Amino acid sequence: MKSILSITLFAGLFLLNACGNGLSPEAEKAIQDSIDKAKGRTLYVKNIDSAEKILRSDKNFDKNKALAAMKAYNDFAVTYPNDSMTAEYLFRASDLAQGTGNFEQATIFLEQIISKYKGYPKYVDACFVCAFVYDSHLENVNHGADRARELYQFVADKYPQSPYASQALVLKKYIGMPDSVMLNDIMEKGGK
Repeated sequence: MKSILSITLFAGLFLLNACGNGLSPEAEKAIQDSIDKAKGRTLYVKNIDSAEKILRSDKNFDKNKALAAMKAYNDFAVTYPNDSMTAEYLFRASDLAQGTGNFEQATIFLEQIISKYKGYPKYVDACFVCAFVYDSHLENVNHGADRARELYQFVADKYPQSPYASQALVLKKYIGMPDSVMLNDIMEKGGK
């Protein structure tokens, strides 16, 4: 019975193919483009997986391996801006950018999340980290202090229940001051 079913199915597919599938050339192209895009996405994800595996294989942080992983994440994000994984890959890329000391690039990745991926589960994390990077590393670059204040306030206002809300308000007060001022205030309050 199984062989009869297989022969019938094969004959049906053969006839369908021989007679034409009834699709317009535009529909056939759209189907083929969709298949090609899925295959391409798979290759990008394999590149990311490979770059991550190579990066984790070393006990010490390797800047060149980190840059290769950042490139893989960015390539995916540029090619598939509407994919469900894009925001996550941008977040990972920002982490690696910070690790390599490229703080401006880190904020570029985070700002993309902030502007385009409001539904991302780590959205508040991205906002807080971006504020912190501006505050800690880019305070005097392209109005970094102003952007840090804005993002800290945004986190406190829009996500008051988040673990970052109170930290954001404290850090906002100390923007533009040496870290020693904040440390002295903490020590004084802790001693009381």
